[in-house]
Amino acid sequence: MGDPIVLPVGVSIAIVAFLLSLLPAGFFLWMWYLRNQTRSVPASTIAMAFMIGLVLVWPAFWLEKKADQLWQILSPSTEHYYGGAILPLLSVVDVAMPAFATFFIIAPIEEGLRYLAMRIWMRRSKKINQVFDGLLIGVGVGLGFSTLENTLYFHDLLNSQQYDTLVFVFFLRFIISTVAHICFGGLMGALIAQGTFQIFRSNKFFISAFFIPWFLHAMFDLLLGIGYGFYAICILIAVLLVLISWTMKREFMIIHRQDGKFLENPHVPESPDEAMIRRALKIVDSPWNINAPWLNQNKSARTIHSAMHQDYE
Repeated sequence: MGDPIVLPVGVSIAIVAFLLSLLPAGFFLWMWYLRNQTRSVPASTIAMAFMIGLVLVWPAFWLEKKADQLWQILSPSTEHYYGGAILPLLSVVDVAMPAFATFFIIAPIEEGLRYLAMRIWMRRSKKINQVFDGLLIGVGVGLGFSTLENTLYFHDLLNSQQYDTLVFVFFLRFIISTVAHICFGGLMGALIAQGTFQIFRSNKFFISAFFIPWFLHAMFDLLLGIGYGFYAICILIAVLLVLISWTMKREFMIIHRQDGKFLENPHVPESPDEAMIRRALKIVDSPWNINAPWLNQNKSARTIHSAMHQDYE
């Protein structure tokens, strides 16, 4: 037998870091998509959204790095604020400078790239036909972005052999970072989809689709940076509850397009319960039952019972 294949240390660390980052992504993908029996969006579309999120990390990090370099040139004495606040907070500057970085550099870059990608995609897509589809696409893009972002964090910790810190950071980013990208991405995707399917006043949805996630993202990062993590988590919980409530809104399930063409009469897809009732009524109202019910009463009852339980077997 030949010698075993030994990967370089850097490659091994990168693989382990990526596998660690896939755990939270896989969990939330199952929770939001895979466990649902009725899926309005094909799995290939969700996979594409995930890949777009992965790709967006590179231009986002490149732009943020360039912004950091520009900050060093323009104001070297305050450059350390770009990475976050310096605790304890001693002056207004200790809050104002990190706020400037989060509100005008980091959040606009990440949310702006996500906005452009989803806006262009949803306008041209033949698979995204409902507002709920847009929400799922936003969640997929957010998961892709958080997966690669988490990979980079885990890679740095593994490379520096900070294993005790890795466990803490893993659960921190599992719960907070991944949920944050899901919240901001899902919110943006749903609003962009609403604007895409609106004939009148669509701009208000497009404007909200950028500015609401941008503000929430910036405020979330700022609160974490200045040591108010509890309030940052409260923001995530509020947005997550909104997204969960949106998944139950019937108007978000209205089909507006088919094969890329807008429908003249948008409609809500038939639910399993509605299909069950329709089949049962069709049997009851059949000519045979109407004209000779005494001949087919028992068979009709059995057929109706079978139709009512067909979706639950």
